[in-house]
Amino acid sequence: MADYDSGEITDREQKASENQTAISRQNVRDVQNQLSRQLANYDFADAQNRALADAQLKQNSRKTSADRFEAQRDLQNSALGLLGSMGTAMNGSTVGNLMRMLESRNDKENNTYWAQHQVNQDQVENAYQDSLNQNRVARRDVMQSAEKSIRDIGGDWRANMNNINPNLFPDETGPVDNDEELSSDKAWDESKAAQNMARISGYVQPDNPYAMAPQYQSATRNRVGGNDYFSQIMNRFNRR
Repeated sequence: MADYDSGEITDREQKASENQTAISRQNVRDVQNQLSRQLANYDFADAQNRALADAQLKQNSRKTSADRFEAQRDLQNSALGLLGSMGTAMNGSTVGNLMRMLESRNDKENNTYWAQHQVNQDQVENAYQDSLNQNRVARRDVMQSAEKSIRDIGGDWRANMNNINPNLFPDETGPVDNDEELSSDKAWDESKAAQNMARISGYVQPDNPYAMAPQYQSATRNRVGGNDYFSQIMNRFNRR
């Protein structure tokens, strides 16, 4: 018969402690598995949000391209209407004035549409960054909650060991069954939820970064063939 006053551990108590340890170990693994799934869900959400943002950026580019085309066509129609009423005035300096007017108007519209396009692109990126920030914070919350849950399980395990028999109470305040793989420290991983600092995005760039390189430039714009007086005027103004 066991000596209860001396705290002798019986076979029954030893078995109960082993069962309790097995239960506590499984509880910790369940928390770790839940944490892994939650973090994976946030990774999944980030990937979906990035794909959506990329699609929206392309949609913005298509709309800007279509709007810019319409503006170019309107400018072309205006120029044609003006040219039809100029008659012989095209044989003088009026040609240069018209070309500078069209050039100035085209530059202004380019700036207007590029600026609006940049605003639209920034709005998409800002929305994505906001969702990314929220998911980073959410990751930290679930890791913190998992860390606390694992510590609670460890505390309950030690209390149950004490209730079975005080001599079974662990001397250390480490993880369940002193297994480091079950440590609450495993729940926190700073690399999985690093701080995401907002940055100003770069300017919108052409698709071809070498588009302005000499080898990619076409012949002089509006180059008119022939050697008549009007062609000479046009080509001379184009070389300015």
